[in-house]
Amino acid sequence: MPRKHILIGSFVALFSAQTSSNVPLFNDRGDNYNRFDFVGSTEIAEGAFSLEFRNQEESYFTGFVVSSEGVIVFDPLSDSAARTTIHQIEQHAPDQPLAAIIYSHLHTDHIAGARVLQAHFGNQAPIIAHQRTARFFKIRQVPFIVPPTERVTDQGAEYRFGNRTVQLNYLGDAHTASILVPVVPELKLAYVCDYANNDVVGWTDLPGIDLDEMMAMQRRTLDLNAEQVIYCHGGPGDLTAVERQISYFTSVSQAAEAALQKGLTEDQAANSIELTEYQHFANYNDWFKGNVRAFYRWHDSRQTAPRR
Repeated sequence: MPRKHILIGSFVALFSAQTSSNVPLFNDRGDNYNRFDFVGSTEIAEGAFSLEFRNQEESYFTGFVVSSEGVIVFDPLSDSAARTTIHQIEQHAPDQPLAAIIYSHLHTDHIAGARVLQAHFGNQAPIIAHQRTARFFKIRQVPFIVPPTERVTDQGAEYRFGNRTVQLNYLGDAHTASILVPVVPELKLAYVCDYANNDVVGWTDLPGIDLDEMMAMQRRTLDLNAEQVIYCHGGPGDLTAVERQISYFTSVSQAAEAALQKGLTEDQAANSIELTEYQHFANYNDWFKGNVRAFYRWHDSRQTAPRR
């Protein structure tokens, strides 16, 4: 069993509205649940592999790290993706046991494949997640999600698996108050999911997200002890991708606020604003207008909020 220690200096936040009853869930459909096609794998550090998958909407990336006590898997996506992950582990780490599964947060499109890993390797390995992820699935009892067995607080935690350490950082309450950011300090490697990505625009109109907190989390990410990052959208990179994400959202925010000040409606803002310097970001053509709408509403809500 891994040794666990509490981390100091994490950020405290309240339970997000994202964990309420309005969170969309998927049906338990076995192989048809969130079907992924495998694109390929990349060894981005010694014994650390990034795996790329694609569903009907976009690309997802996950990965695993090989330690002297077994393999640590981040976000086992879905049944189909988990089966591919098993094949990759057998190829790159033959005869190694499963040391742990780490859930980055409570959204089911990232974590549903744990049951397939457990069936293959046995269910002795811990499933580690934020305590709010554990609480959420205890209440909701989603049939295709294996509940966490190890709970991490806002203080963060550190686990040791032989020659590898995994530091789990809680950086704030945006895109659920359940996100953990794993860092493997020996490899200077981090796994960052959803609240920051590698040259990808935000998902649709960023529903339910505190935009100020999201960007604060991105700035906190720059302080992590990491040189390489597996991003769950956009693929492997480094922390300069977070800097670009901050610049992108700052530009969207400024453009949306300027449109509001000019008296443009939300539709007019969404249809008139273009940021050509970011057109190379993935999903720009599909989701950029939604990002504009999100920031327009954010600034509009501040103007119309009653004074206390």
